[in-house]
Amino acid sequence: MNLKSIKTLFIFLILILFQSLSIPEMRQAAVSGQFYPGDPAELKQTITGFYSKVPQPIISGELLGILVPHAGYVFSGPTAAYAFKYLQAFARPPRVIDTIIILGQSHNFPLSKSAVFTGDGFSLPLGSTAIDTDITAELLKDTFLFEANNDAHVPEHSLEVEIPFLQMSLTSFKIVPILIGSDTQNCKITAEKLVSAVKKFPNKKVIFVISTDMSHYPDHETANLTDKKALEALSTLDPEKLLETNKSIMKQGHKNLACEFCGLNAVVTGMYAVKLLDANKVEILHYSNSGETPNYGDKSRVVGYGAAVFLKTNSKNTENSNNKEQKKKEAIPMEQFKVTEINQEILLALARNTIKEYVRSKIIIPFETEDKELTTPRAVFVTLNRNKQLRGCIGTTIAQMPLYQAVQQMAIAAATEDYRFMKVTEKEIPDIKIEISVLSPLTKIKSHTEIKENVHGVIARKGSRSGLFLPQVWEHFSNKEGFMNELCSQKAGLPENAWKDTETELYTFTVFAFEEK
Repeated sequence: MNLKSIKTLFIFLILILFQSLSIPEMRQAAVSGQFYPGDPAELKQTITGFYSKVPQPIISGELLGILVPHAGYVFSGPTAAYAFKYLQAFARPPRVIDTIIILGQSHNFPLSKSAVFTGDGFSLPLGSTAIDTDITAELLKDTFLFEANNDAHVPEHSLEVEIPFLQMSLTSFKIVPILIGSDTQNCKITAEKLVSAVKKFPNKKVIFVISTDMSHYPDHETANLTDKKALEALSTLDPEKLLETNKSIMKQGHKNLACEFCGLNAVVTGMYAVKLLDANKVEILHYSNSGETPNYGDKSRVVGYGAAVFLKTNSKNTENSNNKEQKKKEAIPMEQFKVTEINQEILLALARNTIKEYVRSKIIIPFETEDKELTTPRAVFVTLNRNKQLRGCIGTTIAQMPLYQAVQQMAIAAATEDYRFMKVTEKEIPDIKIEISVLSPLTKIKSHTEIKENVHGVIARKGSRSGLFLPQVWEHFSNKEGFMNELCSQKAGLPENAWKDTETELYTFTVFAFEEK
């Protein structure tokens, strides 16, 4: 080979080398066409459809993180949409979200360290999303907790399925995809390192996305029970409480319950991280499980899905604002929770129209108002009766959303999510009578002697089990003992005399109730 040929070969090899160096290392879609539509137009239409059924969020603080499920969109997409639509509303101009740190757990590889994706980005049907190399590089300085491990990311669905939602919610952003290691003891220090890396770049607005499904494979009724307990623990913003509740649930031996959170370490790490960023409030936005999915649901074997947001409110200290507001409101007399007659009529009509349209089309009717009474956050129960028989009753004891929105959400839940009954049908609606109960804040009492018959609603709680009776339930009992025995045994799943046990927590509340005539 002559000198000219050698030079030509050398130049050719150099060109190949530079070309290979310039090709971006993009993580390609692994589950498009399976977990979500692979066609971009269909994918956009699917997510837009989910968003259309979610009420417009009321932003009540600085958003630091969201918790979302990661199953196939047909199953968990409607629930995920609640958190992503909140993110979308929070990110409206002039606010800019620079980076999303997505936390999940590997479903394919055991990981001793948290696996950080170090390629150039993710290439999915709706386009490419780049990696935030600044934060990624900062994390990889800690070789005890983190490692560059792209192989673990290649088949993983739990992070990928969140990205199309993000692409539909934000205009421009980068991502840091992380699969959290399997050692739960490292969650706290992993969170500390994450926050330390974020704080190195104070001009970046960073939000955490925590990817997890909930109970795996129990029946529908068990999932509703265990997932409710888990979400109550999540709402305390206490990672240790969540771990304790998770352990308690798994010890109870529920049939076919494989896990309560498939991304437990991601959840715990994310909770620690947002707390370090001064989060002081959790809002549970939505819950569902796969058994409720039209045409696909099997209530004998389900997976649960939750959506939540982590917020920093105007609280002066780091105490959970849910608890602070609860304590603050306990002194407010119930008279302040009355609803004017005109607003009673508005809310009852709203509840009926919401149920009617949702049962027919699965669409939540839009409703807008500036009325202070209707836009003030309240805890609400909606009760449905048909021919003087209970047909559904669901509510919340924490004021998480405006009164009108709570009525809409609880009306839908009472009609479609009360596991004791089949879903309400269009044919039944004319025969249904609606009652709305607006709750006062809960008051923790020292003894059952403080419970006033025919006045107080009561919550009994011991460990991970709890049950609630509204004050209206007193009419079915002749004395306190019968009321409390039934509450503990039938609603809380406790021994009927558990209310006399000093380890059982008791809470009272009152309601302002009104119903259709």
